Amino acid sequence: MTESPTRTGFFGAEPTGAVRGQTTALLWLVLVLSLASLHPVFVGIGWWVAGAVVAAVVLGGSLVVRALGGASWLGVVGGAVLGALVTTAFASGGTALLGVVPTGATFARLPELSAQANAAIVEGSAPVEVNDGLLVTVALSVLVVAVVTDLLSSVGQLPVVTGVFPALVLAVPTFVPGVVTSWPWVVATVLAFLVLLMVSTGRRPSRAGLVGAAASVAVAGLLTAVVPLTGVAPLTGSGTGTGLATGVNPIIDLGDDLRRGAPVTVLSYRTDDPQGNYLKLVDLVDFSGRTWSPADVPLDPLNTLDALPDAPGIDPGTARRDVTTDVTIGALRSPYLPVPVPPATIEGLDDGWRFVDESGVTVRSDSEGTQGLEYEVTSRPVDPSPEQVVASLDDTGPDMAPYLSVDEVPQSVTDLAAQVTAGSANPFDAAVELQDFFRDGDFTYSEDTPVERGYDGSGLDAIETFLQVRSGYCVHFASAMAVMARTLGIPSRVAVGFLPGDLQGVGDDAAFRVSSDDLHTWPELYFAGLGWVPFEPTVGLGAPQQYLQQTGVEPSDVPSDDASTAPDASTAPSASAAPTSAAPGASATPTSTASGQGAGGGPVPTIALSVLAALALAALVVPSGLRAGRRRRRLSASPPDLALHAWHEVVDTARDLGVPVTAAMTPPAVADLLAQRLAALGDGAAATASPAPSAGRTATAQEARAASVALLDALQAERFGAEPAARQVQEDARRVIAGLRASSSVGQRLTATIAPRSLVRGTEAASGSTA
Repeated sequence: MTESPTRTGFFGAEPTGAVRGQTTALLWLVLVLSLASLHPVFVGIGWWVAGAVVAAVVLGGSLVVRALGGASWLGVVGGAVLGALVTTAFASGGTALLGVVPTGATFARLPELSAQANAAIVEGSAPVEVNDGLLVTVALSVLVVAVVTDLLSSVGQLPVVTGVFPALVLAVPTFVPGVVTSWPWVVATVLAFLVLLMVSTGRRPSRAGLVGAAASVAVAGLLTAVVPLTGVAPLTGSGTGTGLATGVNPIIDLGDDLRRGAPVTVLSYRTDDPQGNYLKLVDLVDFSGRTWSPADVPLDPLNTLDALPDAPGIDPGTARRDVTTDVTIGALRSPYLPVPVPPATIEGLDDGWRFVDESGVTVRSDSEGTQGLEYEVTSRPVDPSPEQVVASLDDTGPDMAPYLSVDEVPQSVTDLAAQVTAGSANPFDAAVELQDFFRDGDFTYSEDTPVERGYDGSGLDAIETFLQVRSGYCVHFASAMAVMARTLGIPSRVAVGFLPGDLQGVGDDAAFRVSSDDLHTWPELYFAGLGWVPFEPTVGLGAPQQYLQQTGVEPSDVPSDDASTAPDASTAPSASAAPTSAAPGASATPTSTASGQGAGGGPVPTIALSVLAALALAALVVPSGLRAGRRRRRLSASPPDLALHAWHEVVDTARDLGVPVTAAMTPPAVADLLAQRLAALGDGAAATASPAPSAGRTATAQEARAASVALLDALQAERFGAEPAARQVQEDARRVIAGLRASSSVGQRLTATIAPRSLVRGTEAASGSTA
């Protein structure tokens, strides 16, 4: 005969010690199996071991406290403290007292850990190398999940709700580009969770239940395999399926996106420009020597799309064209909005989008993604005459130091830039020479050569090798030209977006189709009077602007310290000329290359703030939710023990409302105490609490006292006379509860809702049955 999963007495029906141990072990198993499904996302297993250890300490510590007679809430606190100590061991780096007690130096390490985690997320692609910052992020996340899981299971007695957390973990790979869901781990997690439900409830699964579970797993697998996911985290732009996700820094995975295989349509547009439009997503300004990254600027809530600023640096007398473009986004998931540049107006979007003026008029959202959007853009690109180009050579621009910073450029790159532009009459002509050098020289376009030769990337090492091998794709052409321009004193940045695409259809049906193969980068160089001028150095792709022609004109009067002045061909601008905060050098910390996610961001502080907010919300919401769930289960219980469950609920409600019920009191003594509280209501007064749904009316004090007597009689008959109680006892309990609430003050009712005492020491704990 199998052991019953619960033991029953006057005051409790709680899991036995064996069942508690089995439930805790299964909770841990479900959590670590779901964590294992993330193995395609991270390199190695150290992160998984750390998470498994933290979860084991939290759940095991709580179990030991309860096994020693401690209350359920005390077990949760004990497990949380022990888990925090273990997490400190992972985070301390030798700064913790005895290795586990945090000190001031431990907390001082948090910004460094944040920088490490942020760098891994921004610069890496799956599978990601796990540095100390990511390891701590995983451990801290598991700590929070394990504590909440223990709270729901032991205090709330809601093990079924704990399945939310492994379900969220199992969903993570579907939101990471290039990662395929690991279905063996998904199935193992689901099966372990089913066993958990069997053990915690003491019920064997029916044949229909087993078939339903197997069918659910099969359907989920089929849907994930064949249906593109559209509900993607908009901030990161991550996702899988047949679509294209740009990520926080689009240049990181651009090569993989171009080599993805069969192209997919990411957007289409109609325009009155017969040549089509380049569509820009984001400007990459900061260059650390390892990669380009977006400007690290937070979105200003005031930068709405109602009034876009004009593109910077364009002289009012410079000729411009007005172009109207209607864009429809398909399978593109990105926090950046693809727009023709420079945009003058954007219509058709909600207020979740903002312009980023600091890096040019690009558009970004911290809360939404692009998929499914339809909008209209009016853009005003420059179209200067040769005379206007020459006139701009005398203009003095603003301080462009952030766009000139580049440290530790290989001498071969600097020398080559000087050699190529040796005969240029002015900086504009030097830029044209650089473009022609790439497009008209002996360079070839290849997406595979950089991978095969080991220089795939946009850092200085990759640029130096690319200039020697002379084979690569748009990232290499754009990065090389931008860096070479900076060595000549010409401000530069790299734009990421899309080529114009292919025109399909005729007449009114004509539209440009842009596919994943059109993902592209190009350099933009700044010239006072013309603003940011796009160049196209990538051989075989796109077409340079018509006005990008040699002028042969010497500048008449350009101050020697102007950002646009071309220095002597043999010298590069001093690295110290640019502020290190705006333009990091090769030795900068990883935070220097963070993308534009907002100031001071990073996973560790963000998670810490989220945890604090979640804990504050949980302090207000979770207790009332747990208490409401317990009440619902008791008052809808099935035979046997109908009267016992109803009595438990009445007693716990009395305690929550401040009635001094103690563990030493017998049920008749408790009934007398309840009668005294109900007497305060007064005969004939209407209770203000919600009535029982079946009664459809309020309870009077007389009815509540009568219901209390009837419930006590049914309890004694059920316990001692083996006489099963009728469903009426649940109705009687509701009447008593309504009367108790009506006889209590507003403050007592509010306290009972927000901070119910019975969750800390309810009827079960009072009887000596520990949770």
